[in-house]
Amino acid sequence: MTVAPELCEQARRAKLNLSAILTCALQAELKRLEAQKWKNENIEGFNQLNRNNEEYGLLSDKYKVF
Repeated sequence: MTVAPELCEQARRAKLNLSAILTCALQAELKRLEAQKWKNENIEGFNQLNRNNEEYGLLSDKYKVF
């Protein structure tokens, strides 16, 4: 892993915990990637559900009071 020397120095002066920051950033990015992967894997199912809802309406439509 490479970090620009000037950034490293600024972080040291600010007494930042680089390990904690990197850990949090990696966790957030991995979570984002996993969510994107899940969305990509399920997009066709969502599209089909939307088409069904457009064609047949929602199952709860008959219970609407407004």
